[in-house]
Amino acid sequence: CLVASPTSSASLLVSFWSKKNHRESFILFGLRLVFLFYETLKQEKKIREEDLKIKQEEQRKQEIEKNISRNKKIIQTRPKLTSVQDENDIKVIEEFCILPYVNPKLINEQLILFRYPDKIFLKEYWDKYELILQNTGKREIINSFLHLPYESEVNIYRKTELVKWQYEAIRDYYSDERSLISYIHPNEKIKIIVYYPKSAPELEDVGFDLYMRDEDDNYWFQHCVNSYNGECDSQITSPETFRMHLKQDCNMWFVYDSFYYSKDVKKLFNKRLDNLLAERKKANWDRTEEQDRFVYDVKNGNIALNYKLPLD
Repeated sequence: CLVASPTSSASLLVSFWSKKNHRESFILFGLRLVFLFYETLKQEKKIREEDLKIKQEEQRKQEIEKNISRNKKIIQTRPKLTSVQDENDIKVIEEFCILPYVNPKLINEQLILFRYPDKIFLKEYWDKYELILQNTGKREIINSFLHLPYESEVNIYRKTELVKWQYEAIRDYYSDERSLISYIHPNEKIKIIVYYPKSAPELEDVGFDLYMRDEDDNYWFQHCVNSYNGECDSQITSPETFRMHLKQDCNMWFVYDSFYYSKDVKKLFNKRLDNLLAERKKANWDRTEEQDRFVYDVKNGNIALNYKLPLD
């Protein structure tokens, strides 16, 4: 019979072990290749993301520089109403009456009446001054309104409103803003006549803030537009600030706050007024902070102002 020699058995064992070891090494090598492949992909993805981030940052810087330059040009072409002496070619005459807070009565949380005397219907009750304003900017004013500054303690009405009060049950209400004529083109002029009680000559010095929206849908503000002889500069303002001042109750919380400690207020509202005052004050402070952020973002190019027409 045939008997395998010890040498041939050892050779077969070595050959088997060698093949097995080779297969395991090949598997490990393959795993390493797969690992390296995915690591390479991961690194390439990271590099692409970093390159994209750098590219986006460069684009953002370029966009900011572009916004800053364009915003400056838009501000240079902004509308503004300037006090002038020339009465030729006046587009329209606007007449307003201003009255101080007199005998305020708080009807409810949303309504304050001031109980003005009937002598306000007499012509001799009033004194007046006139103001001619010209749009010396390069943009058309689409709509605008006069607004009484915070703590002015004065109401503003159209003259026609007071005439109607003689025949209407609702009168003497709170009012801190009134609109002006729409579509004031560059170089056009309007005349404003302001009536105030002869018994209160100090009201002649009450300033009106002016809010405007131009044809590019940008919003502007002029402080005490009637208190300057000559040019009164306009400043950018946020759409939210414009709309909030357009609301009738924008500064009404000050009226409540002013008379909060009077006897009739405590009797009528007790402690319920505290929350109302806190809410209205917070809305005003939030509006101020939002406006500051908006002006900062416009100046630094984080916000691009609107324009529809050439800026030159």
